[in-house]
Parts: sequence; C-alpha cells; structure tokens
Amino acid sequence: MRSIIFGSSREFSSASGLNFANKVIMRIPLYLFLITSGWMQSAPAFSIALNYSNDSSNFFGNATAKAALEQAAADLSAAITSTLNPITTDVYTGTSGSTTATFNWSLTYTNPTTDSTVTLNTFTAAANTFTIYVGARPIAGTTLGQGGIGGIDLGISGSGQSSQWIAAVAAAEASSNTSMRRGTNMTFSSLAGDATLGMATANYLLKTGPILGNLWFDNDSDNDTNIDNAMMLDGYWNFDHTLASFGTKNDFYSVALHEMIHSLGFGESESWTDNHSNTTWLGTNAVVLNGGSGSGLLDSDQAHIVSSYSSTRIDNGMAQETVMDPALLQGSRKYLTSMDLAMLQDMGYQVVPEASTNSMILLGLGGMAWLIHRRKRA
Repeated sequence: MRSIIFGSSREFSSASGLNFANKVIMRIPLYLFLITSGWMQSAPAFSIALNYSNDSSNFFGNATAKAALEQAAADLSAAITSTLNPITTDVYTGTSGSTTATFNWSLTYTNPTTDSTVTLNTFTAAANTFTIYVGARPIAGTTLGQGGIGGIDLGISGSGQSSQWIAAVAAAEASSNTSMRRGTNMTFSSLAGDATLGMATANYLLKTGPILGNLWFDNDSDNDTNIDNAMMLDGYWNFDHTLASFGTKNDFYSVALHEMIHSLGFGESESWTDNHSNTTWLGTNAVVLNGGSGSGLLDSDQAHIVSSYSSTRIDNGMAQETVMDPALLQGSRKYLTSMDLAMLQDMGYQVVPEASTNSMILLGLGGMAWLIHRRKRA
C-alpha cells in the first residue's frame, strides 16, 4: 500500500483594527452578476458540494452560518468554469495478454470536527462536482479557519506472466490517469513507484486531479479548548453575509471563501508547487496581472498572496485586498479579486473572466466601497 496524506491545512488569521468604510447598499450574487454582464450564459457547470456529515458539533445548525457558507460556495463555483469528468470507479485494471495489473484507489480527508483521518475505500464523483467536508473545532491562537485538499491511498495487485507485466501496468496507469485527473491538466497529487511481478519491475506515475477537500472553522473564541455557546460565537463571528456593517466581528463569509480556495489546491497541490519558487510566482496570468513580475508575490509561508496585496474585485472593479492574503481585518469583508482568480487560472482552473486580460469589470451593479488597511499579520 502506497499512501500520501498532505501536510497541515492552511490557515486564515484575524487582525484587529478600525474599519473605516464598510457600507453595502446591495450586492448581486456573483453568478447573477456574471450572467447579467455577459460573461456567463447559464448556471455554472462547476459546483462545490458541501458535505456536513462530519459536523458532529452541529456548528451548521446555525442557519445563518450555513447560508453564508453556501453563498461563498456559490460565488466561487460561479467564478470557475472548469469541467470535471465524473469518476465512476476507484479500480483501474490494465491487461496485456493473460496478465493483469490493478490500481485500487482510496481517498482520505481530515474529519473537520475530530481531526481524525477518514478513509473512503470506495468512491465515485459526479461530473463537475468538487466535494468539501465542513465542520468546526477549537483552533488555537488567532486562526479563524483552516482548509486543504484530501489525501490518497493506493493498493496494487497483479497476476500473469512477467513478460507482459510492464505493458499491463502501463495500461492500468493510462486508465487511472485519464479518470482520476478528471479531464483536467491539474495535478492535486501524484504517486510514483515500482510494481513487481516475478522477475519484472514496472515503473508507474499516477496523478489525481480535483476530487475533494476539507475545511473547518474556529468555535473557541477564548482559546480555552472548549466549544463556545451560541451567544459567544455570535459575538465572535459575523455569520450574516448580507449585513453591511458588523463592528469588529470576524466575517464568516470571507473566511469561508478563503478556506474553500485552499481546499481547491491553493497553497496545497502539486499544481500550486509547480507555479512558484519560494516567494516568487511563476504562473503567467498572475505575473501579467502584477505588471510582468512574480517576485515577492507570495507571502513568506509560500501558500498565500503576500500580505496586504491590493487587486480589483471581479464584480465591480473596485480595489480590495485579495481574498488569499493571510489575514482578515476584523469588521471587514472580502470578495473575489482578479489576482485570486489569476492564480487559480495558473494552477489550471478555467475562470471567468480570464483574469490576466480582464482585470476590471466596471458595470456599477452595486457593491462595497472599500478602503485597504495596512496592518501586521496576526
């Protein structure tokens, strides 16, 4: 059995400060905005499916929190136009003559409430659907949420003649890669190794694309390791994504959007790793959007956009700090920006609009007057 479980999920921290302007008259949901503006002709094909089955603390028994989470998922789904092929089986067999080689996949994810590893020994995935397992648990310090991609396990078996083994493995590899990458050129993870039958050893390189992720939110505002009651959580989080002003609370919608993007591989996947060298971003779309250079575009953790980086919101073209910088100012909200999408585009997602060539949409359909706040990372 070969397995890989990815490293620590990425964090989003809070920062205190004065919010000078946070007034919203009306905000059209992003998918309606994109249809109205002509960027999208119908409902988005790409869909984030939220799975609440591990929410044993009943964090999302709060209907307002659930509505904000689902709005963030809908907005992110509307901004991504990638198609994902269905996965109909987790077993891939190659043959050569009388010889067979079989790759048997399992998926893993972190239970968002208990922090234990959950293994899916059998699985399928619907077309154009990416699943995120969600929940809440106490998180130490100022971290508001954590999100990341799932892991993979692999079993290998075979039978037959040594002389046909290499060809059988190659056939199984091709079948697996076609299905598990879901028709994309993205790589969430890969496994390379040797498989032996008798005197023959075959090399393989197996790749997986976007299938599932996980995320969780902090439900322990005072860091005493105990889950807060509803009143304490309401004082800590702004769960209502429709509110124009919410004092110094932490905006739940903004954190949800940030962690979902991590679950899509931002800062986590091989497609992310292939696009940077230390804090220099190498992907063409973000580099063009940044004026031709990717130097210093990433934060020191190499998993976020550099702190306080300003881009343009894709729904109204106004300046805003990116969703994917490492901190959120209390009392403020973030919406998707061109730079957030440019990096997703460099990773292999198709996005709307094309971030590198359409960095501003100025249609005046309502939105937020935003002041960018320079502050230390929490």
